[in-house]
Amino acid sequence: MTPEQLELLFDEFAVRHVRGERPDVREYLDRAGAEREVLGRMLDRFLQAAPAWEPAEEDVVLMEARLEQEPPLLLLRRRRKLARRAVVDALVRALGLDPAKSDKVDGYYHRLETGLLDPEPVSSRVWDVLAELLRANVRAMATLRLGPPTGEVALRRATEPSLYQAKLEMLDADAPLAVPPVPLDEGPDEVDMLFTAGE
Repeated sequence: MTPEQLELLFDEFAVRHVRGERPDVREYLDRAGAEREVLGRMLDRFLQAAPAWEPAEEDVVLMEARLEQEPPLLLLRRRRKLARRAVVDALVRALGLDPAKSDKVDGYYHRLETGLLDPEPVSSRVWDVLAELLRANVRAMATLRLGPPTGEVALRRATEPSLYQAKLEMLDADAPLAVPPVPLDEGPDEVDMLFTAGE
C-alpha cells in the first residue's frame, strides 16, 4: 500500500468518525495490510485527539434494554414519562379512530411495546404517530431482537420460569394482555388493519 493509499484510508476513517458513525478499527487495519501498524498509530493519535461524542438517546435505551432484557419501546415510553393511556389516546386522535375502540388500540399497543406483536405488518401511519410522540426511530427499536439472556439473568430465568413469564405478561399492571377477538360475523375493523395488515 502506497503512502497516498494509506492516507486515503485514514481520511475515510476520520470522516466517518466525525460524522458520528462508528467505523470498525479492525476492518481498517485489515485493509491496511502490511501497513497496519502505521495506520494503527495514526488512528490511535487521531482517536486520542478527537472530541468524545455523546451516545444518542436511542443507543442508550437500546443498551439498557439489552442489559435489563426489557422491551425498548417500553423503556423509551417510561423515559418520556408518558402513561400508556396517553400514547393510546394520541394514537386514537391522530389516526381518526372511534374513541370507543380505545381499549382495542390499547391491547394492540401493549402487545407492540412489549414485543408480543410482530412489528412488521404494523401500518406506517401508526409508526409515524409513535415516532412523533416518542421522538425516536420507534420502528427500528421495535424490530430489535435482543437475543437470549446471558449470565445471571439466564440462570435466574431458567430456574424461575414462572416468575419470568409473569414479568413478561405484567409489564404494565393496567394492561389488557390480549386484543378482543373479532366477532365471527364481522371482518377485521380499521384498528385490526392498522396493527396487522401493513397498510
